[in-house]
Amino acid sequence: MEHFADRLTAAVAARATPAIVGLDPVLERLPAELRRHANTASAAAEATEEFCRVVLDAVAPVVPGVKINSAFFEVFHQAGIAAYYRLIAYAHSLGLLVIGDIKRGDIGSTARLYAAAHLVEPPFSDVDPASIPDAVTLAGYLGESAVRPFIEAAKAGGRGVFILVRPSDPGADEVHEFAGFGGSVRLYEMMGRLVERWGRRSDLIGHCGLSCVGAVVAPKDLTSTATLRVQLPRTPFLVPGYGAQGASAAECRPCFRRDGTGAVVNASRSVIYAYEHPEMVQQYGADWRACIAAAARAFAADVAPLIQ
Repeated sequence: MEHFADRLTAAVAARATPAIVGLDPVLERLPAELRRHANTASAAAEATEEFCRVVLDAVAPVVPGVKINSAFFEVFHQAGIAAYYRLIAYAHSLGLLVIGDIKRGDIGSTARLYAAAHLVEPPFSDVDPASIPDAVTLAGYLGESAVRPFIEAAKAGGRGVFILVRPSDPGADEVHEFAGFGGSVRLYEMMGRLVERWGRRSDLIGHCGLSCVGAVVAPKDLTSTATLRVQLPRTPFLVPGYGAQGASAAECRPCFRRDGTGAVVNASRSVIYAYEHPEMVQQYGADWRACIAAAARAFAADVAPLIQ
Protein backbone atom coordinates (compact mmCIF):
# COMPACT_ATOMS: atom_id res chain seq x y z
CA MET A 1 0.00 0.00 0.00
CA GLU A 2 1.47 3.33 -1.07
CA HIS A 3 2.28 5.83 1.67
CA PHE A 4 0.10 8.97 1.83
CA ALA A 5 3.00 11.43 1.64
CA ASP A 6 4.39 9.59 -1.40
CA ARG A 7 0.96 9.73 -3.08
CA LEU A 8 0.61 13.42 -2.27
CA THR A 9 4.10 14.23 -3.54
CA ALA A 10 3.46 12.28 -6.75
CA ALA A 11 0.09 13.97 -7.31
CA VAL A 12 1.63 17.42 -6.91
CA ALA A 13 4.39 16.50 -9.35
CA ALA A 14 1.89 15.12 -11.86
CA ARG A 15 -0.12 18.36 -11.90
CA ALA A 16 3.04 20.50 -11.56
CA THR A 17 1.37 22.58 -8.85
CA PRO A 18 0.80 22.31 -5.08
CA ALA A 19 -2.67 23.87 -5.38
CA ILE A 20 -5.51 22.38 -3.34
CA VAL A 21 -9.03 23.78 -3.81
CA GLY A 22 -11.20 23.96 -0.72
CA LEU A 23 -14.93 23.28 -0.94
CA ASP A 24 -16.66 25.51 1.62
CA PRO A 25 -20.05 25.98 -0.08
CA VAL A 26 -22.47 28.43 1.56
CA LEU A 27 -26.01 28.01 0.25
CA GLU A 28 -26.72 31.75 0.08
CA ARG A 29 -23.71 32.30 -2.18
CA LEU A 30 -24.52 29.59 -4.71
CA PRO A 31 -25.69 30.66 -8.19
CA ALA A 32 -29.36 31.60 -8.11
CA GLU A 33 -30.30 28.86 -10.55
CA LEU A 34 -29.18 26.22 -8.03
CA ARG A 35 -30.68 27.59 -4.82
CA ARG A 36 -34.01 28.75 -6.21
CA HIS A 37 -35.95 25.80 -4.77
CA ALA A 38 -33.66 24.95 -1.85
CA ASN A 39 -36.29 25.43 0.86
CA THR A 40 -35.79 22.09 2.62
CA ALA A 41 -32.67 20.49 4.05
CA SER A 42 -32.65 17.79 1.39
CA ALA A 43 -33.14 20.31 -1.43
CA ALA A 44 -30.41 22.54 -0.02
CA ALA A 45 -28.05 19.59 0.24
CA GLU A 46 -28.89 18.59 -3.33
CA ALA A 47 -28.19 22.12 -4.62
CA THR A 48 -24.92 22.27 -2.70
CA GLU A 49 -23.84 18.88 -3.99
CA GLU A 50 -24.66 19.86 -7.57
CA PHE A 51 -22.59 23.02 -7.20
CA CYS A 52 -19.65 21.11 -5.74
CA ARG A 53 -19.73 18.55 -8.55
CA VAL A 54 -19.38 21.41 -11.02
CA VAL A 55 -16.45 22.76 -8.99
CA LEU A 56 -14.80 19.34 -8.94
CA ASP A 57 -15.22 18.96 -12.71
CA ALA A 58 -13.69 22.41 -13.21
CA VAL A 59 -10.65 21.96 -10.97
CA ALA A 60 -9.80 18.29 -11.56
CA PRO A 61 -7.73 18.92 -14.71
CA VAL A 62 -5.40 21.42 -13.01
CA VAL A 63 -4.99 20.58 -9.30
CA PRO A 64 -3.87 17.41 -7.48
CA GLY A 65 -6.52 17.50 -4.77
CA VAL A 66 -9.33 19.15 -2.89
CA LYS A 67 -10.21 19.85 0.73
CA ILE A 68 -13.89 19.32 1.56
CA ASN A 69 -15.09 20.94 4.78
CA SER A 70 -17.68 18.72 6.46
CA ALA A 71 -19.28 21.59 8.42
CA PHE A 72 -20.73 23.08 5.25
CA PHE A 73 -22.62 19.81 4.71
CA GLU A 74 -23.47 18.90 8.30
CA VAL A 75 -25.63 22.03 8.42
CA PHE A 76 -28.12 20.16 6.20
CA HIS A 77 -28.32 17.27 8.67
CA GLN A 78 -28.49 13.71 7.31
CA ALA A 79 -28.93 14.84 3.71
CA GLY A 80 -25.82 16.97 3.93
CA ILE A 81 -23.68 14.29 5.54
CA ALA A 82 -24.65 11.85 2.80
CA ALA A 83 -23.75 14.49 0.19
CA TYR A 84 -20.36 15.03 1.84
CA TYR A 85 -19.44 11.37 1.49
CA ARG A 86 -20.77 11.15 -2.07
CA LEU A 87 -18.64 14.14 -3.05
CA ILE A 88 -15.54 12.46 -1.69
CA ALA A 89 -16.28 9.45 -3.86
CA TYR A 90 -16.94 11.67 -6.87
CA ALA A 91 -13.68 13.56 -6.36
CA HIS A 92 -11.84 10.24 -6.22
CA SER A 93 -13.49 9.17 -9.47
CA LEU A 94 -11.90 12.27 -11.06
CA GLY A 95 -8.46 11.27 -9.83
CA LEU A 96 -8.26 13.86 -7.06
CA LEU A 97 -6.79 13.36 -3.62
CA VAL A 98 -9.26 14.39 -0.93
CA ILE A 99 -8.62 15.98 2.45
CA GLY A 100 -11.63 15.77 4.74
CA ASP A 101 -11.64 18.97 6.76
CA ILE A 102 -13.29 17.62 9.92
CA LYS A 103 -11.08 19.08 12.72
CA ARG A 104 -11.91 16.35 15.21
CA GLY A 105 -10.01 16.31 18.51
CA ASP A 106 -11.53 14.15 21.25
CA ILE A 107 -9.85 11.36 23.22
CA GLY A 108 -10.17 7.65 23.98
CA SER A 109 -12.96 5.60 22.49
CA THR A 110 -14.47 8.72 20.92
CA ALA A 111 -11.28 9.35 18.95
CA ARG A 112 -11.16 5.72 17.83
CA LEU A 113 -14.72 5.93 16.50
CA TYR A 114 -14.08 9.23 14.73
CA ALA A 115 -11.01 7.67 13.14
CA ALA A 116 -13.04 4.65 12.06
CA ALA A 117 -15.70 6.90 10.51
CA HIS A 118 -13.30 9.09 8.59
CA LEU A 119 -10.15 7.10 7.82
CA VAL A 120 -10.97 3.38 7.84
CA GLU A 121 -12.39 1.49 4.89
CA PRO A 122 -15.93 0.68 6.06
CA PRO A 123 -16.75 -2.94 6.97
CA PHE A 124 -20.27 -2.50 5.58
CA SER A 125 -21.35 -3.69 2.15
CA ASP A 126 -23.61 -0.68 1.61
CA VAL A 127 -20.89 1.95 2.14
CA ASP A 128 -18.66 2.93 -0.79
CA PRO A 129 -14.95 2.63 0.18
CA ALA A 130 -14.23 5.52 -2.21
CA SER A 131 -16.14 7.81 0.15
CA ILE A 132 -13.29 7.71 2.68
CA PRO A 133 -10.92 10.71 2.30
CA ASP A 134 -7.18 10.37 1.82
CA ALA A 135 -6.47 12.54 4.85
CA VAL A 136 -8.30 14.52 7.53
CA THR A 137 -7.64 17.61 9.61
CA LEU A 138 -7.44 17.31 13.40
CA ALA A 139 -7.19 19.47 16.50
CA GLY A 140 -4.50 18.05 18.75
CA TYR A 141 -5.05 20.22 21.81
CA LEU A 142 -6.08 17.27 24.00
CA GLY A 143 -2.71 15.67 23.42
CA GLU A 144 -1.47 12.50 21.79
CA SER A 145 -4.43 10.42 22.89
CA ALA A 146 -6.65 12.63 20.73
CA VAL A 147 -4.63 12.01 17.56
CA ARG A 148 -2.96 8.61 17.95
CA PRO A 149 -6.05 6.60 16.85
CA PHE A 150 -6.16 8.68 13.66
CA ILE A 151 -2.44 8.25 13.06
CA GLU A 152 -2.63 4.47 13.39
CA ALA A 153 -5.71 4.31 11.17
CA ALA A 154 -3.99 6.51 8.59
CA LYS A 155 -0.85 4.37 8.63
CA ALA A 156 -2.85 1.16 8.17
CA GLY A 157 -4.82 2.54 5.23
CA GLY A 158 -2.17 4.56 3.40
CA ARG A 159 -3.83 7.79 4.49
CA GLY A 160 -2.76 10.90 6.38
CA VAL A 161 -3.65 13.52 8.97
CA PHE A 162 -3.02 17.25 9.19
CA ILE A 163 -3.00 18.60 12.75
CA LEU A 164 -3.71 22.26 13.49
CA VAL A 165 -0.51 24.10 14.37
CA ARG A 166 -0.96 27.67 13.15
CA PRO A 167 -4.38 28.61 11.72
CA SER A 168 -4.83 31.46 9.26
CA ASP A 169 -7.62 33.24 11.16
CA PRO A 170 -6.14 36.34 12.87
CA GLY A 171 -8.55 35.79 15.75
CA ALA A 172 -6.72 32.57 16.59
CA ASP A 173 -3.49 34.46 17.25
CA GLU A 174 -4.54 35.35 20.80
CA VAL A 175 -4.29 31.63 21.56
CA HIS A 176 -1.60 30.38 19.21
CA GLU A 177 0.82 33.24 19.79
CA PHE A 178 0.52 32.86 23.58
CA ALA A 179 3.86 32.03 25.18
CA GLY A 180 2.74 31.76 28.79
CA PHE A 181 3.65 34.13 31.55
CA GLY A 182 7.32 34.83 30.99
CA GLY A 183 7.65 31.90 28.59
CA SER A 184 9.62 31.86 25.35
CA VAL A 185 7.79 29.13 23.42
CA ARG A 186 4.50 30.06 21.78
CA LEU A 187 1.63 27.61 21.62
CA TYR A 188 1.96 27.09 17.86
CA GLU A 189 5.65 26.29 18.30
CA MET A 190 4.83 23.73 20.97
CA MET A 191 2.15 22.18 18.75
CA GLY A 192 4.65 22.01 15.91
CA ARG A 193 7.15 20.16 18.05
CA LEU A 194 4.48 17.71 19.15
CA VAL A 195 3.33 17.04 15.60
CA GLU A 196 6.89 16.37 14.46
CA ARG A 197 7.39 14.01 17.40
CA TRP A 198 4.10 12.19 16.85
CA GLY A 199 4.97 11.57 13.21
CA ARG A 200 8.68 10.78 13.34
CA ARG A 201 8.41 7.00 13.85
CA SER A 202 10.14 5.25 10.98
CA ASP A 203 7.05 3.29 9.92
CA LEU A 204 5.18 6.58 9.47
CA ILE A 205 7.73 8.01 7.01
CA GLY A 206 7.36 7.54 3.27
CA HIS A 207 10.05 7.14 0.64
CA CYS A 208 9.89 10.89 0.02
CA GLY A 209 11.11 11.52 3.57
CA LEU A 210 7.79 12.92 4.77
CA SER A 211 5.46 11.55 7.41
CA CYS A 212 1.79 10.70 7.08
CA VAL A 213 1.38 13.08 10.02
CA GLY A 214 1.15 16.62 8.70
CA ALA A 215 0.49 20.09 10.07
CA VAL A 216 -1.87 22.92 9.17
CA VAL A 217 0.47 25.92 8.99
CA ALA A 218 -0.64 29.34 7.82
CA PRO A 219 2.12 31.63 6.51
CA LYS A 220 2.38 34.53 8.97
CA ASP A 221 5.72 36.38 8.83
CA LEU A 222 8.44 34.87 6.68
CA THR A 223 10.95 34.33 9.49
CA SER A 224 8.69 32.40 11.86
CA THR A 225 7.27 30.32 9.00
CA ALA A 226 10.76 29.41 7.81
CA THR A 227 11.70 28.48 11.37
CA LEU A 228 8.74 26.12 11.62
CA ARG A 229 9.75 24.48 8.35
CA VAL A 230 13.26 23.82 9.73
CA GLN A 231 11.88 22.49 13.03
CA LEU A 232 9.43 20.15 11.28
CA PRO A 233 11.62 18.59 8.56
CA ARG A 234 9.53 15.42 8.10
CA THR A 235 6.11 17.06 8.41
CA PRO A 236 4.03 17.91 5.31
CA PHE A 237 2.25 21.25 5.57
CA LEU A 238 -1.31 22.05 4.57
CA VAL A 239 -1.15 25.80 4.02
CA PRO A 240 -4.34 27.88 4.43
CA GLY A 241 -4.67 31.64 4.00
CA TYR A 242 -3.98 32.07 0.28
CA GLY A 243 -6.38 34.12 -1.81
CA ALA A 244 -9.44 35.47 0.00
CA GLN A 245 -7.55 35.52 3.31
CA GLY A 246 -4.77 37.62 1.82
CA ALA A 247 -1.65 35.44 1.70
CA SER A 248 0.37 35.51 -1.51
CA ALA A 249 2.33 32.74 -3.18
CA ALA A 250 5.55 34.42 -2.05
CA GLU A 251 4.39 34.31 1.56
CA CYS A 252 3.68 30.59 1.21
CA ARG A 253 7.18 29.78 -0.08
CA PRO A 254 8.83 29.23 3.35
CA CYS A 255 6.35 26.40 3.98
CA PHE A 256 8.13 24.27 1.36
CA ARG A 257 11.30 22.26 1.73
CA ARG A 258 14.32 23.29 -0.29
CA ASP A 259 13.55 20.69 -2.96
CA GLY A 260 10.07 22.15 -3.48
CA THR A 261 8.23 19.34 -1.70
CA GLY A 262 6.58 19.20 1.68
CA ALA A 263 3.55 21.49 1.31
CA VAL A 264 0.26 22.06 -0.47
CA VAL A 265 -1.50 25.42 -0.61
CA ASN A 266 -5.26 25.67 -0.16
CA ALA A 267 -7.56 28.27 -1.71
CA SER A 268 -11.31 28.11 -1.21
CA ARG A 269 -13.46 31.21 -1.63
CA SER A 270 -11.24 32.88 -4.23
CA VAL A 271 -11.87 29.89 -6.53
CA ILE A 272 -15.33 28.54 -5.80
CA TYR A 273 -16.96 31.98 -5.73
CA ALA A 274 -14.99 33.37 -8.65
CA TYR A 275 -18.26 34.32 -10.38
CA GLU A 276 -18.70 37.06 -7.74
CA HIS A 277 -15.53 38.86 -8.87
CA PRO A 278 -16.18 41.79 -11.24
CA GLU A 279 -13.15 41.01 -13.41
CA MET A 280 -14.39 37.45 -13.94
CA VAL A 281 -17.90 38.64 -14.77
CA GLN A 282 -16.46 41.11 -17.25
CA GLN A 283 -14.64 38.31 -19.03
CA TYR A 284 -17.09 35.40 -18.75
CA GLY A 285 -20.43 37.10 -18.10
CA ALA A 286 -23.02 34.92 -16.36
CA ASP A 287 -21.11 31.69 -17.05
CA TRP A 288 -20.25 30.90 -13.45
CA ARG A 289 -18.78 27.53 -14.39
CA ALA A 290 -16.22 29.21 -16.65
CA CYS A 291 -15.37 31.67 -13.87
CA ILE A 292 -14.57 28.85 -11.46
CA ALA A 293 -12.47 26.99 -14.03
CA ALA A 294 -10.52 30.15 -14.87
CA ALA A 295 -9.90 30.93 -11.21
CA ALA A 296 -8.63 27.38 -10.62
CA ARG A 297 -6.23 27.68 -13.54
CA ALA A 298 -4.95 31.03 -12.29
CA PHE A 299 -4.47 29.71 -8.75
CA ALA A 300 -2.66 26.59 -9.94
CA ALA A 301 -0.36 28.66 -12.14
CA ASP A 302 0.37 31.22 -9.44
CA VAL A 303 1.62 28.68 -6.89
CA ALA A 304 3.28 26.34 -9.41
CA PRO A 305 6.72 28.03 -9.09
CA LEU A 306 6.79 27.09 -5.38
CA ILE A 307 7.68 23.50 -6.25
CA GLN A 308 10.37 24.37 -8.77
